Amino acid sequence: MSDLSRRLVDYHVHSTQSIDGRSSVDEMCRRAVELNVMEIGFCEHVDFEPTDAGFGFFNYKRYSEAIDQARSKFANELTIRKGVEVDYSEEYEIHIREWIEDKDFDFLVGSVHYIDHVAFDLQRKLTMPPEVAVRKYYEKIRQAAESRLFSVIGHFDVIRSYIPPGCDPASTASDIIDIALERMIANRVHLEINSRRRENQEPFPSRNLILRYLDKGGELFSLGSDAHSAERLGIGITQAMDLLRNLKSKAVHLIFE
Repeated sequence: MSDLSRRLVDYHVHSTQSIDGRSSVDEMCRRAVELNVMEIGFCEHVDFEPTDAGFGFFNYKRYSEAIDQARSKFANELTIRKGVEVDYSEEYEIHIREWIEDKDFDFLVGSVHYIDHVAFDLQRKLTMPPEVAVRKYYEKIRQAAESRLFSVIGHFDVIRSYIPPGCDPASTASDIIDIALERMIANRVHLEINSRRRENQEPFPSRNLILRYLDKGGELFSLGSDAHSAERLGIGITQAMDLLRNLKSKAVHLIFE
């Protein structure tokens, strides 16, 4: 296992190459160096849902040039990984496969942001009973894990932030969660511990789900702050590292280790 107390990494950051990013690639890298982050992983949003504000925004050529420039500039200070975060839905899987075919990435993060073509976030209410939404969400996570498209599954249980108190996703969709975790392990897909806006709170996934993954034999992890600005880079990563260190029952491995 990596010495987590010394090897500070952040493998989930967004720059202005994403539609909702607020800092440039260069600004994110400069902030990483200031924080003594050893490795940074950009995973810019790539959206396939036609109604999404980011649909068609990502420009591979422009992104690649920005990464190449940053790698040259920070060559002696920072390892820079080039990835994308794909908004996964089985309906668009063929398009996703075709899109990535001629592109070069260090890693691909698969995440779910839509249920029945409706984005679930703080500004929108679920259009179905929470129990139904939870099961539909985890079905998509399972499908993403089975697709063999991704190196990492991002913010595994983020749905828990968008359902009413009293609805426990881990029990509502326990059977699907087990299958998704087992598929991730079988396909060697990394489980991301995502600390976005989670200071002094459990990350995504929760402690119990991380334990569940470990108990099934999972050992592959990625760590990411999901920062969309330089000011947020690295926040919560040390807490995530501490949590993983406290939970592990055997050696675990970080992506790019």
